[in-house]
Amino acid sequence: MSNLVCPKCGAKVSVPVHCGKAMHMEGDQLVCWMGPACGHQDIPEHCGTSMKLEQ
Repeated sequence: MSNLVCPKCGAKVSVPVHCGKAMHMEGDQLVCWMGPACGHQDIPEHCGTSMKLEQ
């Protein structure tokens, strides 16, 4: 399972799941593997900045 990480403090949260699979980043949104028409949401913030997908 992938994590989202705060670039300032290193806090981690699991990437949200939609339709049984982890969402992926497209631009400034987390998107369902089936496409943005199925499900999308803003990337969460922590310490006042957008979290990044852990590599």
